[in-house]
Amino acid sequence: MYYYSLPYHFEREPENSLYSGELMISANIDRTIESTRQAIVDLRALIHWIKANKKGPVIIVGVSLGGWVTNLIATLESQIDVMVSIFYANRLSYSIWNTIPGKYIREELEQNGVTYEDLIKYWNITDPSQALPKVNKDNMLLISAKHDQYIDLKNADYLWESWGKPTRYVYNCGHSGIVLCRKKLANDTLSFIRERIHTGKTGLVHL
Repeated sequence: MYYYSLPYHFEREPENSLYSGELMISANIDRTIESTRQAIVDLRALIHWIKANKKGPVIIVGVSLGGWVTNLIATLESQIDVMVSIFYANRLSYSIWNTIPGKYIREELEQNGVTYEDLIKYWNITDPSQALPKVNKDNMLLISAKHDQYIDLKNADYLWESWGKPTRYVYNCGHSGIVLCRKKLANDTLSFIRERIHTGKTGLVHL
């Protein structure tokens, strides 16, 4: 199993950051795009390395922000055998403008004259629902939370519908279900993977 740290997270957190991940998604529009691009480049390189040096399928599992990155990678990378995206966002601009975590980023953007329409245009490249995934639809699992105040369910619904409604579970919980429902998340994820990967070693990437 390979655990990937997103840009500006954990050991990649710069000294001027107040907390892990603060600088990846922010009111700095260009840096947000660049950090997203860096995450995609890093992960695709890791996936290709696994395929070239290890045996068995590659499985990628992303949670929250990692789920959103997983969705983006799925539209670009055909060497992913199974993907699971948990409590994921779709349109980043929508999340910033319409959810509690985006409140302060939105305020900073508005103070600098950026409108919602502007942000949709600026961050359009980071919207995974614009393209169909290159992963086999039968090998995709999306998991959402019905009462998620971090990831609006309408935003998650839109991606699911845009991708032709692959397998999806909607839990009766909020974003805290990542912790409170961790056993169910683990069991559902592993069951899905086992049904599609019968034998051999796998390269599991978690973010």
